[in-house]
Amino acid sequence: MINKQQLIGEESLPVTSMWKDTVRRYKQNKLAVLGLVIITIIIIMCIFAPLFTAYDPVLDMNLKDKLLTPGSNNHLLGTDDYGRDIFSRLLYGGRTSLITGLMVAGITMIIGVFIGCISGYFGGWIDNLLMRIVDVVLAFPFLVLAITIMAVLGPSQRNIIITLSLVGWPSFARVTRGQILSIKEKEYVEAARSSGFKNGRIIFHHILPNALAPIIVTATMRIGSTILSAASLNFLGLGVDASLPEWGVMLNQGKDYMSLAPHLSFYPGLAISLTVLSMNWIGDGLRDAFDPQMRK
Repeated sequence: MINKQQLIGEESLPVTSMWKDTVRRYKQNKLAVLGLVIITIIIIMCIFAPLFTAYDPVLDMNLKDKLLTPGSNNHLLGTDDYGRDIFSRLLYGGRTSLITGLMVAGITMIIGVFIGCISGYFGGWIDNLLMRIVDVVLAFPFLVLAITIMAVLGPSQRNIIITLSLVGWPSFARVTRGQILSIKEKEYVEAARSSGFKNGRIIFHHILPNALAPIIVTATMRIGSTILSAASLNFLGLGVDASLPEWGVMLNQGKDYMSLAPHLSFYPGLAISLTVLSMNWIGDGLRDAFDPQMRK
């Protein structure tokens, strides 16, 4: 009996699955693997922040030690203008940024996928109506629309999540709609219709599982772009309280000390750049790994 290989003609090919094949191709992309390593390290350090720093990011203030350079007085990355440890604020601030990115990506994916499924599957006036709504949202510059909504809702982290969710779902809707349009005419979908299955079951059990690859890639990219957008809103003072640790807030606080203490802005800027870049590398790797044309 042949367990791990099967003979096709005169060639011996390994038995594999789509997911195993996807993982194999992903591992071949060095930048994607590097991005996964970097983001894993960032997540672990942020989740287990108390294990890496003994300082409280808000309460441990010492004006005598303000604006210390990196490595001074047991402060690995120095201190800010209130004498708070930058390394601890960086780790705890990463929690806020990562949670925002994950929550917004999840919410926008649910909304966008649902609308894309309805639009692509039923077509007609429903498709025209939903896609015109998408066009209206996309007609406004992303950050300008987000700032406008934040001005109405008021500054808070919860409102940042709501705002970025309201303006971020159209990309998922368009991607999902395109996949549904190409899949709904397949033979197995026609067979499901002929068997009398309801539309909901056909969409979510037969069509959507085969359209997940580009949706997953879009979600990965959305996490990175959301972290950057949230940092931008917090930099403008439209997000969390200025005393709380968050990468965008730290950038805003450091802008007044660029000549005296540039490390105040350098490290949160580096954290944002590494996180967004890593998520983009992961997204690119997933896109190439899911691409059927790259399968051998």
